[in-house]
Amino acid sequence: MIKITRKAVKFTVGIVLLTIIACTKQTGSHQFGNIALAEGDLIFRKGIGAKSRAVLNADSAGIYSHSGIIVRKDSGFCVVHITPGERKEGERYDKIKAEPIGEFWGKDKAQNGAIYRLKNNTLCAQAGRQALRLLRKGILFDHDYELGDTTQMYCTELIWYVYRQAGIDITHGKRSRLNVPLYSGTYIFPSDIYRNKDFQLIYKF
Repeated sequence: MIKITRKAVKFTVGIVLLTIIACTKQTGSHQFGNIALAEGDLIFRKGIGAKSRAVLNADSAGIYSHSGIIVRKDSGFCVVHITPGERKEGERYDKIKAEPIGEFWGKDKAQNGAIYRLKNNTLCAQAGRQALRLLRKGILFDHDYELGDTTQMYCTELIWYVYRQAGIDITHGKRSRLNVPLYSGTYIFPSDIYRNKDFQLIYKF
């Protein structure tokens, strides 16, 4: 007999609810559990595979390897994010995209995840609109991980940048130094953002 744990049930129910509410045309509140999603919420996941392990090996303080921002799109909520290796059929380049939360946290992509919200969130909607602007531009993934070049971006750079455009530095200037072959420099890791005391955890699995 297969034993189903309480954690597995909670995760499955949560993903089903999130898939139903995300990127759908509906009015009224968008809730899962007791939490109402808000534009500008930041979403994280601990991924599966070598890419995720590489990030977490580099980010010694981290528990999540990838991030995105929740935006309002077509009267629903989606995740805008950018990551390598998740191109749609026919696409030649890794670029920014929007997808339902259920896909972002799909079992083939996420071991666990969380949503964080800025405590003073008066400018969060503006950050979401900036993310949609970049989505329309089709920003490409920055395989060089160069913070000084905003024509291409990596995941944490994207959410840091859109909040900076809204007037908020969600890292408080914190950067992580990495010295390994091919990737020696200063970067923004997921933990440089969600460990910021200005954020509150509103959901995790």
